[in-house]
Amino acid sequence: MESEIKLFSKFFENKREKDNLFSRESLISAYLVGAFASAIIKYSFEGVKNRNGELISFVKENETFKKWLSNQQITQKNLLRIFNKASHFQRKFNLDNLIIRDLSTLVTDYLKVENSKGVSNQEVSFAFLRGFNDFIKFKYSKKGDI
Repeated sequence: MESEIKLFSKFFENKREKDNLFSRESLISAYLVGAFASAIIKYSFEGVKNRNGELISFVKENETFKKWLSNQQITQKNLLRIFNKASHFQRKFNLDNLIIRDLSTLVTDYLKVENSKGVSNQEVSFAFLRGFNDFIKFKYSKKGDI
């Protein structure tokens, strides 16, 4: 029996209903960009597998995006830049699976590019890191891999 593929959008919707972090659009944007960046880093190191478990894309020891991201300030102003760079590496390394496509769609649906008043850079940074870490929890909590 084929196992059901869990998507981050379902994970996000469950969290969104219960957590007041998601009461402001700019923090949703930061959270989702963080999750997308985490996915690109994880899959570039581990590779993308098809439904049969065969490795279809793998970037051996690539740290380019990870190093680039570590030198960025996580601010509301930089979220679009970070997303675009992650998308660039997604295409460059051919990192394509349902989870990454789902995350990319979520980000494009929710990304708010103009600065929101009353949202500090610390809040944006926290939401980004929370999304980054929640993607790791999500990825390793599901049974099997795509």
